[in-house]
Amino acid sequence: MMRLLFDTNVILDAFSERDYDYKPSQQLMRYAAAGDIKAYLSAKQITDIYYSLRKYYSEESKRRDVIKIILKIFEILPTTKSDINYCLNSEIDDLEDALLDEVCSVNCIKGLVTNNIKDFNKAKSVIFSPNDVLLLIEASK
Repeated sequence: MMRLLFDTNVILDAFSERDYDYKPSQQLMRYAAAGDIKAYLSAKQITDIYYSLRKYYSEESKRRDVIKIILKIFEILPTTKSDINYCLNSEIDDLEDALLDEVCSVNCIKGLVTNNIKDFNKAKSVIFSPNDVLLLIEASK
């Protein structure tokens, strides 16, 4: 089974329909919910997602409902001090992106799905767009 860490932007696209091409992100969420892929987030991402959802959902209860859905679908991985220390010296310029790559590495997750592939050009992980993952899933059926 494919094991993937999801970038925050994929989650936000799926729940907010904020991107013109949000449907692949929504389809990946459906595959994850059905157990067709093993989906992960870092613990740090949960608060980032919650905070970002304020732009799309004014009601506190709605934002909390989204987080509850996420917790049913995704396994949550820890973010440690050593992960953060590694990121401070990473070749990936953006600290948040470097942290995702490191969380993938220390948890032996080979794939990271993002809508910003270019931001991960120095990553250790294999980087996929949502469309890339959908093509792989469809090809394996």
